[in-house]
Amino acid sequence: MTKKKQVQTKSNGSAVAILSEFEGVDTGFEEMGADDLQLPRLKLLQAMSPEIENDEALRAGQILNSVTGESWSSEQGVKVVPCVYHKTYVEWAPVGSGAKGPVAVHQSKEVMNDTIRADDGKYYKNDNSGNYIEETANYFVLIIGGKGETSQAVVSMKSSQLTPSRNWNSKMKNLKIEKAPGEYFPAPMWSHSYFLKSEKAKNGDKTWYKWKVEVDGQLEKLPQIKEAKSFAEDMSAAKDKLQPEMEEDKASKDNPPF
Repeated sequence: MTKKKQVQTKSNGSAVAILSEFEGVDTGFEEMGADDLQLPRLKLLQAMSPEIENDEALRAGQILNSVTGESWSSEQGVKVVPCVYHKTYVEWAPVGSGAKGPVAVHQSKEVMNDTIRADDGKYYKNDNSGNYIEETANYFVLIIGGKGETSQAVVSMKSSQLTPSRNWNSKMKNLKIEKAPGEYFPAPMWSHSYFLKSEKAKNGDKTWYKWKVEVDGQLEKLPQIKEAKSFAEDMSAAKDKLQPEMEEDKASKDNPPF
């Protein structure tokens, strides 16, 4: 028994010594700002998502971290803290052109004034280019893991996903924090956590998965609160540099409105 205790003490002492070397020192990231990073994306997988074709373990309705490969079921969901909201208007080349990236990312809604909505639901530019504009709601979030660990990501919602986006926005705007009995103030976006889940939607013969957002609760751990506040400040300054995800061009217009 005595020998076993000595081994454990020696092992723990070594671990503490190693940790002390990593803490409170220059990290090498001092000159790296938010615009030097490419945030992972939380993607809601659909039946035609290329990730499903490349990984038999993935299913439509799951939520995928585009960088780590971690996934969450539609029922389980992923716990996030929204820190900054940013609306963009992404201009895409015509379907079937072979383009993967956007033509432009517009920051102002004014670009929609020169569009016409077609029968397929897309908003086409009124210049005979065939380009169309997608209104996109972007959320810079902290992912909270099962042990309380955090990581950063971005969630983008467009087309039919704008309805869940508005629902989420309303939930956030309606939250209040009690300062004193009967005295409340508006809760900062980053003060509460939410579960992002998914549910099946149907329109005629088309089915797809849409986001489902549930309020979790107010943050209580100070390190998470400080990180969320800091991330909100960083992304508020760098949000205009967000680039949409590159997409494989789809030759068919019969896909569900994701």
